Amino acid sequence: MKVTRVLAPVREQVVGAIRAEIIGGALQPGHRLIERELCEELDVSRNTLREALRQLEAEGFITITPYRGPTVAILSDDEARQVYEVREALECMAVRLFVERADAAAVERLRITVARLHDAHNSGEVGAMLDVKRDFYDALYAGCGNDVLHGQAALLQSRLYQLRARSLSTTGRPASSIGEIETVLACIQAGDTDGAVALWGQHIRRAAEAALGAAAPDRAAASAARPLGTDSRT
Repeated sequence: MKVTRVLAPVREQVVGAIRAEIIGGALQPGHRLIERELCEELDVSRNTLREALRQLEAEGFITITPYRGPTVAILSDDEARQVYEVREALECMAVRLFVERADAAAVERLRITVARLHDAHNSGEVGAMLDVKRDFYDALYAGCGNDVLHGQAALLQSRLYQLRARSLSTTGRPASSIGEIETVLACIQAGDTDGAVALWGQHIRRAAEAALGAAAPDRAAASAARPLGTDSRT
């Protein structure tokens, strides 16, 4: 697989290529990424690759261990449940504060972001959904007016990014997810604090069910298609 140098910065293309392999299951949790092989397959410099790997580490897709290098991150179901419990507490508080404090401009910013999110979900591209979802949360936390809450939520984002990818990769989840978000937006626009909070909590629990219930990728199919960073020599 190669990356081009015209549509987006090369580093972003490298991030997208490796992320797609992880989301698609070609790179399994615990898989070791070999820098030399990745540079050859993606036709990029080692510096560019390392910048991309640092971003993927920040997003929670890989871990970088001294003397071992980067590997695809492993997140157990128990850890995932705990992450979703904390996510529900933080985000429901953010939704409540948003309804109570956000001005008209903040609500409009959120509405525009939800419209973009709708288009991303319809595209079926998980990477696009995740990118716009970041903008959605930026709008939500900016409007809730609590920097401490925003800071605590930011600490959770790297793990959530991987879980969102798992959730949105399940059949039917993108369509149901955007429907849930649009219903919450309607409550926010109507000033229905309790309704918005209750529905957002339900949205998160459904996302957790999708992520935790996602079937493990078919390892035989993954090994048949040579993933990035895998030596093809026998």
